[in-house]
Amino acid sequence: MSYYEKTIIASYNALMPLCTQLETVIKQKAKNSYYNYSPCYNQANEILKLVEVRLDLLELKSLIDEALSKLSFEDSFLIKYKYLGVKPDFEFDHTSRNYFRKQVKAIEKFKKALVSIGVTEEWFTKRYLGIAYFKCLDKKIKNEEGKKHVIY
Repeated sequence: MSYYEKTIIASYNALMPLCTQLETVIKQKAKNSYYNYSPCYNQANEILKLVEVRLDLLELKSLIDEALSKLSFEDSFLIKYKYLGVKPDFEFDHTSRNYFRKQVKAIEKFKKALVSIGVTEEWFTKRYLGIAYFKCLDKKIKNEEGKKHVIY
């Protein structure tokens, strides 16, 4: 079973710090290229790959924002509360059974919003699961979800 939508939304808070780190690495590689004795073509390719990854991360952030904007206020809030750590400024019961049912429905609606803008599981797998951060996060989420659905 796939949980790519949970991997996507769980990565949201880390996307900008990852982009900042990549930007620093790109600048350092460019500055230190004088001391690197590998061919210039190889150095340029390495830097370009990092730039492409950074652009992909920025694109993913904008796609997540677009998908969240397609949701109702309640669904968007539920997702932001659970996955992004956004605290409500109003009274909110997060312990009721109804809350957990709404969370499941909200993540399904988020998945549909992602699919409507072209973010499918195949696209995500091909484009992002090659990045170590997403691979680890996806594995963690699959392990956690696997524990929830154990039948005794």
